[in-house]
Amino acid sequence: MITMNRLSTGISRFDKKLQGGYPEGESILITGEPGTGKTIMGIQFLHHACSQGKKCMMIATEETPEKILLHAKLLGFDLEPFFENNLLSIMRILEMRASYTGISSESLGDTSMHMEDLTNLTHLIADDVEAVVIDNIGTFSIGDEIRLFRDKLETIAYYLSSQKITSLLMIDGTAHELTHRIAEYSTYGTIRLLVKENPYTGKMERFMHIPKMRGTKISLDPIVYDISAEGIKLSTAQGKKD
Repeated sequence: MITMNRLSTGISRFDKKLQGGYPEGESILITGEPGTGKTIMGIQFLHHACSQGKKCMMIATEETPEKILLHAKLLGFDLEPFFENNLLSIMRILEMRASYTGISSESLGDTSMHMEDLTNLTHLIADDVEAVVIDNIGTFSIGDEIRLFRDKLETIAYYLSSQKITSLLMIDGTAHELTHRIAEYSTYGTIRLLVKENPYTGKMERFMHIPKMRGTKISLDPIVYDISAEGIKLSTAQGKKD
């Protein structure tokens, strides 16, 4: 029987849902509105990968490296030691400017870069990187025709896969809908994060839905989760979080 290598999501009960974690060397799309936990999923994934000695990178379009580090530390996922031993780098791309690795503002510095094209991101990823989070690719859909955006996304997804890099590609809900969910066709798997009313409790809750994960036996049933002081926790049948 052929088995697929997996890379832990950093969320123990979610690993069980995915037969051990994300398919190694593949690109997974994560969609959701602000506040659904996309960035936190990325942080937990990178923290676990770095803990396993894997070279990791985050490419961010919305948060500075300082804020990402602080956010991670507040959740109990201290990423700073991985900066110090060069296991993790963070590239910030916002309004065609980037800040690169380091803990303090002075050491981060600013470097002018033309990053209006999603495919240019391939030039930023070192050959020895094994795990990447891009948060979020929706930024690169602005002003593009849908077909052009899909072509660019397929190029970056193919590159990451060819380099055997396990990657999480985040896209905000608005950009995902405006591009007619075209990104789902270009990635190995899709995880949707959403907030809606639970018909059984009448309360607003967070749900995960996995419409696609190739090479993985998955359930289409929604997964209830919460964002706690210790990151994302999935609900058990008894309503507990783990």
